[in-house]
Amino acid sequence: MPDPSPRAKARRLAIAQAALTCLQRGGYAKLTARKIAAQAGMSPGHISYHFANMDEVLSEAYILASSRLRQAEETLLASTFTPALRLEAFLAAGFTPDILAPDHLRMRVDLWSVALQHPTIAATERALYDRYRTALTQHLTALSSPAKTAQIPAVADLIMATLDGLWLDWLRRNDAGAVANGLRLCLALARAELGA
Repeated sequence: MPDPSPRAKARRLAIAQAALTCLQRGGYAKLTARKIAAQAGMSPGHISYHFANMDEVLSEAYILASSRLRQAEETLLASTFTPALRLEAFLAAGFTPDILAPDHLRMRVDLWSVALQHPTIAATERALYDRYRTALTQHLTALSSPAKTAQIPAVADLIMATLDGLWLDWLRRNDAGAVANGLRLCLALARAELGA
């Protein structure tokens, strides 16, 4: 059982942040416990004391990386009131300069790839995906007319796939116009399909 003390929590957070920094600099292929420990300013023994294994470190790093998106959502939604504007702000939160930074997106792609072979990281990735999709579904429900709620899962499917594609396309082409077009069409689809 992990040490629940504030000091232990602070060290776990420092190790997760160090893992993120190392992932952003060199990618998963070059990641080692020694590099993480050096980045955190600790000995490698601190990692094994605070985490069961490297998959647990990466899961914690994944959660930390996703907190950037949650913070952007909260900031953009704070002063937005109508369902349509709240959906627009929610989608835009995934495309702030911090989220679109090349090192952040490369790290996210690395973690998606690692999740294919590591069950602990896959479970974390799935939980984060489910949280985001649930939030999207709540925004779509608020936008939807009662007669069209059956369409919400299909609209959510298409928007989720589009957002993933826009992140990958940005990483490849760095085209702000393509991002704007993709987000605009996601909103248009939601309005057209859900009758709002």
